[in-house]
Amino acid sequence: MIQTCSKFNRVFALAGILFLFSGCASRIKPWKFQDVFTADVQILNTRQWSSSIKKDLAELDPIMKKELRYYLDNDLRIYERLEPNYELMELSVYDVDSLTRDLIRLVRKMKKYSSGELDSIPPDTNISYRKMMKKLSINIQKSQTEYEKGKDELNQGFKKVQKRILYVTDEALPLKKDLYILRYKRDLLQPHIANFNKILNESLFENSGSAHSNHIKDLSQSLEKYRIELDSFERFLSNIDKVAKKEAGGNVILTAKKDAPMKYLKKYEDGKESYLDILKDIRTITESI
Repeated sequence: MIQTCSKFNRVFALAGILFLFSGCASRIKPWKFQDVFTADVQILNTRQWSSSIKKDLAELDPIMKKELRYYLDNDLRIYERLEPNYELMELSVYDVDSLTRDLIRLVRKMKKYSSGELDSIPPDTNISYRKMMKKLSINIQKSQTEYEKGKDELNQGFKKVQKRILYVTDEALPLKKDLYILRYKRDLLQPHIANFNKILNESLFENSGSAHSNHIKDLSQSLEKYRIELDSFERFLSNIDKVAKKEAGGNVILTAKKDAPMKYLKKYEDGKESYLDILKDIRTITESI
């Protein structure tokens, strides 16, 4: 009886979620198709999106089977928040794949019978290829939006029990952007370092063995040590998504509020602070001479 009611309620919950998107399609802009090559690019991008999402779902599936089984038996309220949104995620990816196949068939047909002319009209309809492709592009984007909505709402359900589905790369990749900012700040010091190296060379050839020359050598060793530390953190930051996935054992994990932050985040925070301090030290050293 519980399972029957659960199924009945799930249908209405899923219908409610889909209803929320019924008004969104009109706000989604179709892809711009300048020529047949842009269509091929959009198809490639969509297939790559689908491939990436399927990998996440493959990791999420065993987590959800366990959680849904538990909450079906112990807390139907939480089950009803989780199950329809997880199903929405799965159905959305299925729809994207189906629509993408339709788009591929349409593009192939256009290439074969209309020499890739977007505004030509197939003999079995009165709508141009361009218009049909735009319609498909809107529906693809709508399904992708539904996937993201289901993903967010799934975590809202887990939030009720102090849990969260963590997508490791979603958390790690934004941190990677810091690499460009840090390198820019480091590059600003290159004129200072170049001037220091000039003074170092002069001291080695003209005043070798003097107290001043030995002082310059000591500073040079400090700068070399700093260079190694900066390079090391940049390598860590450029691979932070891989480091995070290795620590997590995958890209999708279920975490609890009481769980400690992942170690790579601590390394990132400490490393960034140290990196900025080193840049200050480098400026101080190079300006001191």
